[in-house]
Amino acid sequence: MYRRADASRATDGQSTVEFALLLPVVAFMLAALFEVAMLLSDDARVAYAAREAARAAAVDPDEEAVEAAARRSGLEELVLEVSPSPVMRAQGEPVTVRVAYKPSGRLPLAGLLSRTFTLRAEARMRIERP
Repeated sequence: MYRRADASRATDGQSTVEFALLLPVVAFMLAALFEVAMLLSDDARVAYAAREAARAAAVDPDEEAVEAAARRSGLEELVLEVSPSPVMRAQGEPVTVRVAYKPSGRLPLAGLLSRTFTLRAEARMRIERP
């Protein structure tokens, strides 16, 4: 029994050292998972902004109404492109809205991943107003 006690003492701190070595890796993986989830959420919000802006453009020629509809998504710094211009729109013709958004990272190291993407969405609807 004396040998087992010695072997046990030699490995007493092994699990603590393994935990200390793996903790940064696990923390980074969790942070990266969080960033990916936020990117997916932002992508859905960009699609929502494009759809709402296209709906506003289909019923109202005012460009400010289109921008206000896109801002309801809650995202800042959206880049909108509406075609055709309000002067060229006719009832029954399609209006297309393209939205681009460059997400900002929410976490220090894992956020670098999301800064490399530009999320884009496009929506098209027929103009309903006369």
